[in-house]
Amino acid sequence: MHKTARNIVVALSLLCLLVLTACQSGEKGESEKVTSEKKVKVVNIMETSGIPNASPTLADNSVSFRVINQIFEGLYRLDKNGKPALALAASEPEEKDGGKTLIFKIREDAKWSNGDPVTAQDFEYAWKKVVDPKTAAAYGPQMEEIVKNATPILKGEMSPDELGIKALDEKTLQIELENPVPIFKELLTTGTFFPQNQAFVEKQGDRYGTKSVTLISNGPYKLENWNGTNMTWVYVKNPTYWDEKNVTTEKIHVTVVKDTNAALNLYNTNKLDRVELDGEFVKQYKDDKNFHKDATGRSVYMKMNQGKDGVKTDLANLNLRRGLAMAIDKTGMVNTLLANGSIALNGNVPGNIMFDPETKEDFRKQNGDLLKYDQQEATNAWKQGLKEVGKSELTLTLTSGDTSLQRKQTEFIQNQLEKNLPGLTIKLKNITNQASFQADVTQDFELLLGGWGGDYQDPLTYLNLFLTNSPGNHTGFSNAKYDELVLGAKGKLSVDSEKRWQALLEAEQILLKDNAVLIPLYQGGRAYLQKSNLKNYTTYPIGSENYKWIEKN
Repeated sequence: MHKTARNIVVALSLLCLLVLTACQSGEKGESEKVTSEKKVKVVNIMETSGIPNASPTLADNSVSFRVINQIFEGLYRLDKNGKPALALAASEPEEKDGGKTLIFKIREDAKWSNGDPVTAQDFEYAWKKVVDPKTAAAYGPQMEEIVKNATPILKGEMSPDELGIKALDEKTLQIELENPVPIFKELLTTGTFFPQNQAFVEKQGDRYGTKSVTLISNGPYKLENWNGTNMTWVYVKNPTYWDEKNVTTEKIHVTVVKDTNAALNLYNTNKLDRVELDGEFVKQYKDDKNFHKDATGRSVYMKMNQGKDGVKTDLANLNLRRGLAMAIDKTGMVNTLLANGSIALNGNVPGNIMFDPETKEDFRKQNGDLLKYDQQEATNAWKQGLKEVGKSELTLTLTSGDTSLQRKQTEFIQNQLEKNLPGLTIKLKNITNQASFQADVTQDFELLLGGWGGDYQDPLTYLNLFLTNSPGNHTGFSNAKYDELVLGAKGKLSVDSEKRWQALLEAEQILLKDNAVLIPLYQGGRAYLQKSNLKNYTTYPIGSENYKWIEKN
């Protein structure tokens, strides 16, 4: 080949090679860009228990309601500051009959995750199901003395069809109340008052809410990869959610971790973005830049089983209960064992959250210490109780969950009770949290370590549990005067805020000072490590966490 021609061919070959290389480089850049755009940031958080149930109608524990708050939504949702904000309600309701009748318009863009519209009928169906005695919903009494006819319906004296709720048309909902209730808007942010898709629920039957494939959502997320028993699950952004543009996280992965040390290992290896601490771990990490501590409205206590179905136990004796309730050094427990901001609690209602509507004084300060640690008085009451039941010794089993913290707590309690109460032997029964929840519901315990986080910022959320025959009672306690005061605070006393407040104060005194129904232990604190790139993990002193705005930078 001629030299000039050969040079031209070589030059053309090099040019093609350069063009091909450039094209390949460009294609690779586009591919990387697409891959980057498709990469989903996953938030990794922990739970201390599996999910017992995800049905808003049947849920009766904090884990279930925490899940429900992410995948369902009602007329209102708590905002980032803990105030009720419009959610499925398109606007504030039209009020009639002095506020006893409320007419809501449902958002036109509210949908279920299967594409069905959320309708006023969905609310009517769900609420009537909650109060139907056949459902045996633990939270049915939330509507008692508040929604019209709920009380006689729960007692089996009226049909659920007579509940004060009616779909006037597909998007118009009418609610009738017994009286205007100051806490009603807060109640509407809780799972018991959420809607349910009747066709879907009835198709699933008893399977509804027992695994992710038997659920549909109308909230910010959908629940996936939960088979009913596994210890991991995923929240996935719900594309049909009316406010999905403000849900920035595509996926939240949850892992059940029962041991604090194991949780810390996951956190330190970037497999968890947030971990709660207790005891020596608080001291170890308190100077970490990602360490935080805050107060909660969780009231932690022990229940005592006085008997059920007409069969009394030894704990039906008041002096035995008083002895148990005053024999534990709560300050030692919170300062050394917990060290997470928890404070000793000598009542059922926690402090610094709920205040007298007139004087603005804290409920806890007003009612004072109702059952405090007093070793001598505890011993005296215990000895008198043993004499009254005709025994010199007593063995009781303390049931609790099986996290590392719960094990430490029950060992501390065991030591305190056996040391301060002669003739007492405490056996420990640490079981899964799901099994502990079930033992509470079935009242299959002698002593039970539990507590209550509250659903709304009012003393009623703590006192309502112990009404006679309330599904949240599970102690054998029944007191006519207590019932009158608490039901009055839900109903006729609602029109007089100060009388209502005084009724709640008196009710707590009957519960603890007069009857020692519970062994109050502490008001829970929260100490935790949270990665600096995790934002808007929204918690409240009272109420379930809210992941709607959570994001990871």
